[in-house]
Amino acid sequence: MGNRLITATGGISRRKFGLILGAGAGASALGLGTSVRAATPTRGGVLRIGIASQSTNDTFDSAKALYHGDFIRCTSLYNHLTRLDEQLKAQPELAVSFEPSADVTEWTFTLRKGVEFHDGSPLTAEDVAFSILRHKEERVASSVRRLVQNITDVVVDGPDTVVVKLAEPDGDVPVMFGIFQFAIVKAGTYDFAKPNGTGPFTVSEFAPGVRTICTRNDNYWKNGQPYIDGFEMFSITDPVARANALLSGDADVVVDLKGPSIDEVAKSDVAQPFITNAARFTSFQAAVDIPPGDRENLGLALSYLIDRERVLKTVLRGNGVIANDVPVMPGTPYFNDALPQRTLDHDKAKFHLAKAGIGNSQIDLHVSDASVFSTDIGQLLQREAVNAGLNLNLRREPADSYWSAVAGKRALFATTFNPWATVNMFLNLTWKSGAAWNFSHYNNPDLDKMIDAARATVDEAQRVEIYADIQETLHNTGAQVLPAFISYVDGVSTRVEGLTPVPIGGLGGFNFTDRVWFKS
Repeated sequence: MGNRLITATGGISRRKFGLILGAGAGASALGLGTSVRAATPTRGGVLRIGIASQSTNDTFDSAKALYHGDFIRCTSLYNHLTRLDEQLKAQPELAVSFEPSADVTEWTFTLRKGVEFHDGSPLTAEDVAFSILRHKEERVASSVRRLVQNITDVVVDGPDTVVVKLAEPDGDVPVMFGIFQFAIVKAGTYDFAKPNGTGPFTVSEFAPGVRTICTRNDNYWKNGQPYIDGFEMFSITDPVARANALLSGDADVVVDLKGPSIDEVAKSDVAQPFITNAARFTSFQAAVDIPPGDRENLGLALSYLIDRERVLKTVLRGNGVIANDVPVMPGTPYFNDALPQRTLDHDKAKFHLAKAGIGNSQIDLHVSDASVFSTDIGQLLQREAVNAGLNLNLRREPADSYWSAVAGKRALFATTFNPWATVNMFLNLTWKSGAAWNFSHYNNPDLDKMIDAARATVDEAQRVEIYADIQETLHNTGAQVLPAFISYVDGVSTRVEGLTPVPIGGLGGFNFTDRVWFKS
């Protein structure tokens, strides 16, 4: 493959360089609750953002960002080399262009000139090299350290150029540098108590677990942006209270509307739901090294005790897409539609339960508010289990300790994953042997090889075949029961303009504060 320059007017197609997970058919597939209106931005006002949770672990270090509050905070303070668009394609941001070598083992990034950090110092190629390579350092404890294993070096080639060198080909590098964790920071930064980025806002007040207040950076390199004077972000844990805050005007945007609150907001004159169809999901997983999770047929039995249509209709209120126990979204280029779609089938469930030898033994399934909708979906599963003779007991666990003390520590449990920009990123972080989020403790050398091969393959037909094989492997293990992908349903005041859906997260991919404005 010859060299190809990526600029603001073009990009490598997702069919050429990998799945854009959750992009579906593009913006038309996103089911927007609010229309995207062409209007002239106005300046002024403070945006009030109601999120679902905050904690004392809230951070300005993008390498440790895991939750929507961290994402909004970091995208407001920093920039990335690229920015992901509505189809999750990489577009220029701090890099004005990016070009692969003929064998895609090197990527050359040309940097934007005239960009300054909040402290007035200029952005340099050394800052970019440090920002990428810091994810390899143990002391950084980056949540995406596994994703940079293929990077052998980042070489500064002049004041405005860096060359990213790879051990094996990877066409997804520009997309990877657009995800939340790869923010560009000043070289040598390890202390984020006083964040210093190139982004549209600076910090005025930060109380972890309480609130974040940020003010416009008047020296921002994007002419005229941001439009708002600043924003205040605070937590409203109860979904009904979040909706009421939006309807009363105490918040201008809120995340995660649920249940009847969606209809209440839709009927109002002051706000509307903002829906983004994305590859977010809650599943039930088995730890394959903890009895009875080690019985493959138990997981397969559970996969036939899920009424997926009912999950979509009653739990998600239609805001999602039915899944088939694989973490690839139907309708996307790499989805294996040759796999038989699983449906509610008590006879098949009984068959697998008999092979598992469970009998009348009580089986605990751990759920929590920390895993969205897991309690509601678990209750549907429990009801169907009775009809198959399975004694399934739901154990509702505290949210604050769920990910450290329950997920991966019990035989059967719920997990929730936010979307990732490519299938390969997700698989590397969740299903590869030893991955930090491999909650099933799944260890399959053949699967590991396939994941690596998919990343290194630039032939699209071969990639499709590899991902099909990966899905078949996961589908047959019973280690994951994935009934549906869950759309983001957020709430936005009718006074707020400029939001467009980006299916890496809710509210414009949690990267929106430099783009929105208030109606004049």
